[in-house]
Amino acid sequence: MAIKLKKSKKIRAFCYRLFAVGAFFVTVASGVMGKDALSAFLEQGPKLLYGKFYYLPEYETFMDGIYNQALAGYSTAYDADSYSLTEFDADKFATQNRDALYQQIEKEGGSIVYSVRKIAEDTGSGNISFPIFAESDGHLLLPENIRPCYYWDGPNGVEHNYIHNATDNITDGAGYRVLANGERFSPDIEALENIRLIIGVRTDVLSGTLLRMSRTAVSYQIFLSVFFTGLILCCIFGLLSIFSRKAAEEAKRSYSVFTGKVPVEFKLICIALAGFLFYYYRKYLFFSGGAAQHGAYAALWIFFPTGCLFYLLWMDLKYNEEKVFVNSLPARMYRFFREYVLSRPWYRRAMAIQVCTLLSALVFLIVGLLLLYIEGTSSAVILGNVLHVLKIRQFLRISGILLIVLSVLLLFMCFRLKKFIRDMKTITARLSEMQEGICNAPLTLPAHSLLKGAAEDLNRLEDGIEKAVETKNRSNKLRVELLTNVSHDLKTPLTSIINYADLLCEEELPQTAADYAFALKGKAYRLKSMVQDVFDLSKAASGNLPVEKHRLDLVKLIRQTLADMDERIQAGTLTFKVTAFAEPVMIEADGEKLYRIFQNLFVNALQYSLENSRVHIQVSTENGYALAKVKNTSKWELDFDTQEILERFVRADASRTTEGSGLGLSIAQSFAETCGGALTVETDADMFIASVRFPLAQESSEAAAALAVPVQELSDKATDKDPEA
Repeated sequence: MAIKLKKSKKIRAFCYRLFAVGAFFVTVASGVMGKDALSAFLEQGPKLLYGKFYYLPEYETFMDGIYNQALAGYSTAYDADSYSLTEFDADKFATQNRDALYQQIEKEGGSIVYSVRKIAEDTGSGNISFPIFAESDGHLLLPENIRPCYYWDGPNGVEHNYIHNATDNITDGAGYRVLANGERFSPDIEALENIRLIIGVRTDVLSGTLLRMSRTAVSYQIFLSVFFTGLILCCIFGLLSIFSRKAAEEAKRSYSVFTGKVPVEFKLICIALAGFLFYYYRKYLFFSGGAAQHGAYAALWIFFPTGCLFYLLWMDLKYNEEKVFVNSLPARMYRFFREYVLSRPWYRRAMAIQVCTLLSALVFLIVGLLLLYIEGTSSAVILGNVLHVLKIRQFLRISGILLIVLSVLLLFMCFRLKKFIRDMKTITARLSEMQEGICNAPLTLPAHSLLKGAAEDLNRLEDGIEKAVETKNRSNKLRVELLTNVSHDLKTPLTSIINYADLLCEEELPQTAADYAFALKGKAYRLKSMVQDVFDLSKAASGNLPVEKHRLDLVKLIRQTLADMDERIQAGTLTFKVTAFAEPVMIEADGEKLYRIFQNLFVNALQYSLENSRVHIQVSTENGYALAKVKNTSKWELDFDTQEILERFVRADASRTTEGSGLGLSIAQSFAETCGGALTVETDADMFIASVRFPLAQESSEAAAALAVPVQELSDKATDKDPEA
């Protein structure tokens, strides 16, 4: 249960960051695309969230202009410079403003209603057909579908402004009214006292400028609501992310492992889907002219999954880096074809290139001839005028000629490549013969061959190798003969020394002389063992070591070897432990040589193992091989090279204070290879491990046991060769 909770915590921490990024994208996108809405929000306040056009700043400015135009048309007496206008000029100025007012109201299509009543003349004008002023006190009588904007009550000298904060926009601060074109004027006070003016807006019928404002108000509402919603979500998920940083890091690593297994095609499909959604909703995101787009709400929230997708892809690239593109169909196909091509021989690959070159040449030739044919057919003549204008005939002719020339060049390259492959195959065949030791006549290639020089170098290399091999063989032969002759020559005087030492030990001598004679006998026998080792090693190196393979039980041979060495083992402090199968492990090998191999390994363990430790001998089978491992704990630090210890005259005791010639492991390795097996050495801390591997016998264990050579005979032969063992 604890593991599940921990996993859910990591998932939540990762989702917090994912949703925070998505909300951040929504906030930024709605803020950038709705910058006008944010500007209006800073000016007008939260009332823009209602989506009503009469809260827009441009609505106030627009209605200010209409109101001032109405005042200029019905009550103007002075201009901006405060001097009196002539009767003609005043009437002309008023008439122009009344005409402009009528045109603007007509353009709005009934959205703006107004009424002007001259009390002294008892006349009125406007587009309101119902009574609008009360006879008793002159208050307004407006239905609910009309929203008043400005009202001038002349008899009472009261100006009513129903638009918030719009009074300062009507005048320029010096008492002058400002028209839409920027012209200033002062109304006639006497004229104002004799009129009642009302301007309102029908909220049920909108057209023209007010309709565009209504759509803009709805757009502002959408952008602002999405902006503040995204901002709130971003803050919430951001705070949650701060308190789950540790779990998020573990979740990111787990996510990177998961996405590393997702094909890159799936990721590209997700990116393409996001791009399609943006393309589909593009008209809702970028609007102009104040036109409200109701689909912008859904379009803006597309940025939420887009931000989440961006975060997922970024985390994938951050942790997986170039491995992102490894798990893809093209990469898999490339690896498949690469492995397939590399698994083929080189000449097959070269032939594939030759075939591709030939096919390309044929395709270019056919296409070139086809273009020349089309250029000369009647269809080209029928379209002669168009072809002549567009220069298509010349293009077809030049393209066809170039393709034919290219095909001829490719055919020539294909011909040369065929000869190159043939010559290269001849050289590689000669290299294979050289590897197998086959020497033939010098290699000759045609004089124009690209590999002529390589063939001559190969001939010289072959001559040099033959001379080097001959020199090495002669040197090895002389060295082996020297070792053999020296070993043989040493045996005669060494035998006499051993015999005389034996006789001295049998005589009654003073104690000091007897000790000298006994020491002389021991050193003589050790020298005899070393000479025999050198002699056997020289024969194994020269290939003159006789090998008689028999089927024998590896486990029984090991146990017999330990039994023969029991006296020496008991004299020490080590414990030998054998772990083997109950049934026989049959192999084919020279029993005498195999006995000598394990004898040398056990002597090596007795000589170099830590006192009072165990020597483990494990016999097992694996993959058709019998494997015997001898493991012992060294008394010294194993700081040598495992390959170096198998060299001749190399000992683990670098000071050479212990007995031994340094040939034991080298002889064991040579004997194992001569018998068809292998001996390897490895170390594990202070553990020294020698492994002997031989192929299992093909016959059944019962038949092999019946034909097996008695181990006792093998041990007797080996003991005769090494009396001290």
